[in-house]
Amino acid sequence: MIRLSVFLFVSGMLGVLLTGTTYAASKDASAEGQVNRLAQTTKIYGKVTDIDSFPVKDVNVSIKMYTFEGSEITTKTVKTNSKGEYSFETKISESIYIMMRPVAKGYLETGNNIANFYWMPGETSEVNFILYEPSTIVGKVNDQSGKPVVGAVIKATTVSQSVKTDKEGNYAITGINNYAFNEITIQVDAKGYVLYTTDAYPGIGRTMKLNIVLQDAVDVSGMVQNEQGRPVAGATVSISNLRTKTDNQGKYSMNRLSPGSSTISVEADGYLKQTIKVTLIKGHENTFGFILKSNLDKTPPVTKYSLVPLTEMSNGKQYINGFNFRLRAEDEVNGSGLKIIQYRINGGPWITFTEPIKIYAPDVKTVEYFSTDVAGNQEKINRMDFVNGKFEGAGAYR
Repeated sequence: MIRLSVFLFVSGMLGVLLTGTTYAASKDASAEGQVNRLAQTTKIYGKVTDIDSFPVKDVNVSIKMYTFEGSEITTKTVKTNSKGEYSFETKISESIYIMMRPVAKGYLETGNNIANFYWMPGETSEVNFILYEPSTIVGKVNDQSGKPVVGAVIKATTVSQSVKTDKEGNYAITGINNYAFNEITIQVDAKGYVLYTTDAYPGIGRTMKLNIVLQDAVDVSGMVQNEQGRPVAGATVSISNLRTKTDNQGKYSMNRLSPGSSTISVEADGYLKQTIKVTLIKGHENTFGFILKSNLDKTPPVTKYSLVPLTEMSNGKQYINGFNFRLRAEDEVNGSGLKIIQYRINGGPWITFTEPIKIYAPDVKTVEYFSTDVAGNQEKINRMDFVNGKFEGAGAYR
């Protein structure tokens, strides 16, 4: 970290004398308390090193000067010598604000490489800086058989430009800012292989070796039709955590998936959901067709409630101050199945019901709820009006 030795002090009292400062006032002026301060030589010096304490030469140390009120005065730049040393001096007659920043080619510009302080007339300050070099990650990219992958595109956090592997699969990423980001994400993209992502910790100013093995990718395609052989457009096809939709001809495709056991699901409005388990093999020979059955479920589910009193004791008597509110929904026997139960309180946002909730009077004035089945049939909204003692809905369950 930056070793910074700066003496900060502010004199706000009249009558304090500073060494080397002369005040001149006539007898008449002294009656008015008028004092004129003379300019004094003020100096900053220090050293710039790297993280191994080696001096860094030819560093441009920028020194910006501001008035006490924040108006910019001027900017000066000094350069370090072969020992990494620099110095700067000027004459000032009143305290000023200083902002310093070292900049050197091949080193990172970090938020910690800034020094801010107030500078007093006649003061000498030592300000040292530590510069951090960027990190480097090198390695080789092979396939599962050990052959080099040529032309793989590699990206790293903090580096704007990507690099490509050479004819032997080698790569090198330079200019990584491992100071600002403790965790560097590496992404490798190559045609015919599964997209590869990993985290790396090269260390500030260090070089890390990272060899990468890419997995052969799987391409999946197929067609979704209805029972009459017509294409189903806009059907959602899900494989693992990835999704796509069928085009106007009912066709779908998903590329560069991982081989092995997987599940493919197809959903479309007006049709029953269909799910199959498959084993995906590398290459293009993964074709799966689907014939969706029409969803004959036209009946919405029915939702009922249960209110379990919440009681408290007061003056030896038991009172009801609220309820434990529960909901239960059922779809018809041969229906598509329940999808979701939702409720809202006092006309607020709709919330998915997952567990009993506590409602208290007089905070809760109205509760509304309904359910939706897999086929998309939505129940008419049930409504409880606690203020007027009215209820619209399917009733309670026991």
